[in-house]
Amino acid sequence: MNLATYLTKFKAIWSKYNTLVVLIGLVVVFWAYTVFLASNLQTDIVPDEPLHFNVAKNFAKTWGIPDPEPTTRSMGTYIKQNPYLAYWIYGRVLNVLETFNPTAGGWQQLIFLRIANSLFSIGTLIFVFLISKELITNKWWQLLPVFALSNTMMFVLLSSGVNYDNLVNMFCAGGIYYLIRVLNHKDLITNSLAWMIFISLGAWVKETVLPLALAMAVVWVIFLIKQRPTINLKALRNFKTIFLISTFVLLVVANFSIYGVNLIKHQSLTPSCKDYYSDEFCRNTPLAIRRAELALPEKPNLLQAFKRGYPEPLRYAFDTWIPSMLMKTFGIMGGQKSYYPINLSYFKFLFYWLIALIIRYFRGTSFKIYSLAGVVGFYTITLFIKNFDIELAYGFLQVALQGRYIFPVIGIIYSLFSYVIFKVPNKLIRYTTLIAAITLFVYSGPIRFLLYADSVFSDWFI
Repeated sequence: MNLATYLTKFKAIWSKYNTLVVLIGLVVVFWAYTVFLASNLQTDIVPDEPLHFNVAKNFAKTWGIPDPEPTTRSMGTYIKQNPYLAYWIYGRVLNVLETFNPTAGGWQQLIFLRIANSLFSIGTLIFVFLISKELITNKWWQLLPVFALSNTMMFVLLSSGVNYDNLVNMFCAGGIYYLIRVLNHKDLITNSLAWMIFISLGAWVKETVLPLALAMAVVWVIFLIKQRPTINLKALRNFKTIFLISTFVLLVVANFSIYGVNLIKHQSLTPSCKDYYSDEFCRNTPLAIRRAELALPEKPNLLQAFKRGYPEPLRYAFDTWIPSMLMKTFGIMGGQKSYYPINLSYFKFLFYWLIALIIRYFRGTSFKIYSLAGVVGFYTITLFIKNFDIELAYGFLQVALQGRYIFPVIGIIYSLFSYVIFKVPNKLIRYTTLIAAITLFVYSGPIRFLLYADSVFSDWFI
């Protein structure tokens, strides 16, 4: 076989698998960054990591739900009647480590759990790629959301530590992917049950998934109403469907045992500290101490806040909330350390530029795109209202404003923005925007950990 034949075969194979090779490359580079950080970061960098790690070690001692130890309780975590799936899974991860290395110390346990978290984030990247495949027809443009997410500083840092966010992000991305498949008219029964299972798993990890579940359920119901003449329920009779229904029912029961019981017993989705512990204990938890030190004596209403000079919601959104969310997504908001890149203004410009492209070029589109935009909008507004309410209580000190809270829907956001750029009819604008975005993400991405390892981040590592 001559050289020309080899080259012809190579070109054919490369043409078939080139995007898969690039995708694997993106994932490998991302994992290399997270493993490097997981092996070298101090314990006070990733948000709330010491708390999550201690609870996980508590769960490793039993296959059930453990009673909270003094250490975890004093850190402000109450397992009773709160979602706990992440901690239960992390307990099993530690059991695996113990099986192969019974003498593993605390630092080895932490690194092992950190690497497990990075694998969950790789799952998120894969689901984001699958989401983009459902939205974008060009195989190269399908990689853009994965590239953007794998080069988002806060996502990389979060993926390198122990927390429940990485598991939540993966479950949410999975649920979104299967809902999009429903909207693309692909196997209605199987994909409907799949998105419900993934979102139910996410809700079992963290209660902030519930607004996303509600928005997705509304979209799903509207889609069923629109498609009711074509719905075929014969698939309900096969074994796979029965298994999926049974799994979903069990997850509903598990979630009801938490949220449903709380609503009946405490009139809230999650109980307060005083529902299970003494007033004296609750006054001395970290959250209670922070509130006593920083919160206003009495939370003002909107009119009272405005009279005191605090921003009204619209001004707060554009002057504070959007810039802060961008800063704490493309920068790092950690435990005892923070890093905000000097090029944040460019991300603000890119964000508003993409909004301008939507206004200019998109007069009408499909139900699927409108639905996904609606899901993101509802979740974002819910998050904004929650943040604004906390700001009222604390006098607008940005106590709980974190970019990572938008990550359950960041896969849709990046995919929709990639879809917008791809659909711009003007080639000069399309490719100029693409090149600018890629350059910005590379320049602001995790490569900075290496470039500034001896300066900015010199005291971040062990």
